[in-house]
Amino acid sequence: NDEEFYGKNILNSFGLNEGDKFVCFAVRDKAYDEMRVVSRYRDWSYQEYRNNNIDNYMLAAEELAKRGYFVFRTGVIAEKTFYSDNPKIIDYANSSLRSDFMDIYLGGKCSFSVTTAFGALALFQIFNKPCAQISVPLAAVHTHCEKNYVLTRHHILKKEKKRLSLSEIFSCGAAFANDADFFKNAGIELIENTPEEIKDLVLELAESVENNIDLTPEEQELQKTFKNLFIVNYKLPNFKKNLDPYWRDHKFHNEIKINYCTKFLKENKDWLK
Repeated sequence: NDEEFYGKNILNSFGLNEGDKFVCFAVRDKAYDEMRVVSRYRDWSYQEYRNNNIDNYMLAAEELAKRGYFVFRTGVIAEKTFYSDNPKIIDYANSSLRSDFMDIYLGGKCSFSVTTAFGALALFQIFNKPCAQISVPLAAVHTHCEKNYVLTRHHILKKEKKRLSLSEIFSCGAAFANDADFFKNAGIELIENTPEEIKDLVLELAESVENNIDLTPEEQELQKTFKNLFIVNYKLPNFKKNLDPYWRDHKFHNEIKINYCTKFLKENKDWLK
């Protein structure tokens, strides 16, 4: 009871009243690594592919605020500010009210989360909160929850100026890559999703949470194709045998329950190959 009282008081300090709904944005950047060990003592460049530009998430935050949500940009430390004139968009990570307790409290009380592929995702899963995931590498996406939606970055072959399809991301090993050097050596450029694409992902999850919407037959077929391609490619033995034991010796995926951003699939059917 004391924790509930304290948590609600902090929410009230941010302008929330009883019954107000809010969402957490947990977006990885390089600040936390640098806080742990500064780059002059450790080369963090191998993690660069996991970092994101928080500015690309503002459009989604503004759309959620229009729907009545408060948006908390969470994190222990952040590289950039997440500033908006809208009082419903809160840069909690850079706030004097940020604490370890409130990190957990926000994760437990939010309506849903928007998160990139890093440890914060586990917090929302512990509390069974729906998540919109922006995931790299693709094989690391958490596929076990039907309430969740996912996007991955655009994988571009720089020399050919060609975007890789879902199957090509797997077949070249990029779906399993956990070092920025892999993408560099393979000539693959990872292009972050646009603000519009992130907005579409987030609003689709919001609609699902608010209204429990049903997909149309066409949308269901697109999701079925995505799930089938994902699991077939993940289980192909011809290249898995060459992978790091992290991937080779563990079973990460069984039934694929997560949905890919439906609007993206409808507008990019050539990706589903």
